[in-house]
Amino acid sequence: MRLPSFEYHAPDSLERLLAVKGQFGTSAALIAGGTDLVVNLKHRVIAPAAVISIKNVKDLRGIEVGRDALTIASGTTLAEVAEHPAVTEHFPVLAQAIRSIGAVGIQWYRGTIGGNLCLTPRCLFYNQSSFWRSGKGSCHRTGGKECFALPGSESCQSICSADTAPVLLALSAMVTVRSISGERSIPVAEFFTGKGESPFNITPDEIVTSIRIPLPWAPFSASYQRFSIRAAVDFPLANAACVAIRTDGKVEHFRLAVSALGPSPVLLRDAEAAVKAEGPTEGAAEAAAEIAARIAEGIVAENASLSRQYRIKLARVLAYRAVREALHV
Repeated sequence: MRLPSFEYHAPDSLERLLAVKGQFGTSAALIAGGTDLVVNLKHRVIAPAAVISIKNVKDLRGIEVGRDALTIASGTTLAEVAEHPAVTEHFPVLAQAIRSIGAVGIQWYRGTIGGNLCLTPRCLFYNQSSFWRSGKGSCHRTGGKECFALPGSESCQSICSADTAPVLLALSAMVTVRSISGERSIPVAEFFTGKGESPFNITPDEIVTSIRIPLPWAPFSASYQRFSIRAAVDFPLANAACVAIRTDGKVEHFRLAVSALGPSPVLLRDAEAAVKAEGPTEGAAEAAAEIAARIAEGIVAENASLSRQYRIKLARVLAYRAVREALHV
């Protein structure tokens, strides 16, 4: 398939990049590695007026270790993040998630941390060729008023397939976005809107410039669990991330996130309360898993290669495994 026609820009500074993005707004698409964008362009899933490359913007590459946080520029390759000493020391769970993305070549040469976090939600009814979609009609993503995956839904219920999303959510990360007008920080929990047709809480002239992960105040355990049909070059059909701090037989800090179920990763706040009350036990893992299944029941649609009921079961099993590993039970 051929690419559609568009203007191509490759600015050599962040200021110039922001100016071009401000000029084109929603009619421009950013390209880093292009692992997702190029496929979508060929399928005419999107047809931007301009494609803006970030490859020459040095300010969007690198990792900075501060006293209280690790800051990762959005254009840093996945392999650079996974191999960085500060990541392997403080956040091995993030490195684990990154190593499950695509394949080694993608991680080293093309995929970026910002690109994975901003991976557009996917759906069997949307991520198809333009010819295939023409026989189905319009959905929320294409200007219509219905969701083929979940009839009656008032918004698009496509799937957030980013492996890093639940991990960064569990790690209480912040996303920094910037435009020509200024800069602001957004918790990962608020970065996602829950609407597949407009999945990210950013304005048309903003771009993601970095991700800030607070350094842990005490030693913690973490786990990332995912399921996909293939071992490589495949998106997760469900995933879960858990972070826990244990002291004197009690759970002092706990966060459990599940994703690849709907348009956004979901932080299971009820699971936090249940696990803290139960303590680091098998019962805590069971309780958290039941909460994950209940949440999945309300958001999973028939828009993946596995059935809705199977993915609900996956949510339960993966949450259970993540909690058990993080709590060492």
